[in-house]
Amino acid sequence: MGEKIYVDGVQIYYEHHGKPLETKMPALIMIHGYLSSCFSFRSLVPRLKKDYPIFALDLPGFGKSEKSLTFTYSLRNYGQLIVHLMDALGIHEAVVIGHSMGGQIALQAARLDPKRIRKVIGLAAAGYMGPVKRSIVRLSYLPYFHYLLRLYFYKKDVIQEFVNVTYNKNIINKEMMEGYLEPLKDPAFYRSFVRFIRHREGDLPSELVRTISQPVLLLWGKEDRIVPVSVGERFAKDLPHAELKIFPDTGHLLPEERPDEVAEAVRAFLSESK
Repeated sequence: MGEKIYVDGVQIYYEHHGKPLETKMPALIMIHGYLSSCFSFRSLVPRLKKDYPIFALDLPGFGKSEKSLTFTYSLRNYGQLIVHLMDALGIHEAVVIGHSMGGQIALQAARLDPKRIRKVIGLAAAGYMGPVKRSIVRLSYLPYFHYLLRLYFYKKDVIQEFVNVTYNKNIINKEMMEGYLEPLKDPAFYRSFVRFIRHREGDLPSELVRTISQPVLLLWGKEDRIVPVSVGERFAKDLPHAELKIFPDTGHLLPEERPDEVAEAVRAFLSESK
């Protein structure tokens, strides 16, 4: 189902679902969050693919994309990569949907190419965070630091991590856990993740968020313990054309917990003429 393409010197894995690009409906580009992959949209894609061309990708360093040791893993560079991916795939205009860190990247891309990125949809979009702590960046230069990272992730309580990101614990099953954890089994991930730690600058500050002119839909889980609703409220205040919708009894994994409601909100937002 998936394909690979070189963009900005790095091999990107992506999946094209639904309509061909020739359709009159806008292309949807889906960007996953931190430590995730396009697997995170597995429940949302089937609910939208009958109506739109959908391109879900794995960011460099994550999922099935290349774990490059030369790519610059900054959020701005990820945003630029989305624009260049549009060039490579022949996507003239798009609506960018980003979950968590992917929401921040979607905003970065929208700011870089306001003419072709028509709208942005942020699903618990990360924001207003500073860069990685200097102490951790310094540690990343220790020899074999990537082995320490691998050990750290292996020792984490997997079940507890899924409990932390969801409100409805009934959705947690073996398929879900394996899908999210599979990319973390690749030893190459930890080498590229060291570069991510070094390169990840802070999110867009308020003064730059205010320059994003496109309509933005912000969808949030009221019980989100990873990116709290207060972040969405701040985005709604800073973004010139933003709408914030909050779902009750919902955690951080909106595409998993509320796929029907998210799909409905996406369709309504895209049907608006502005």
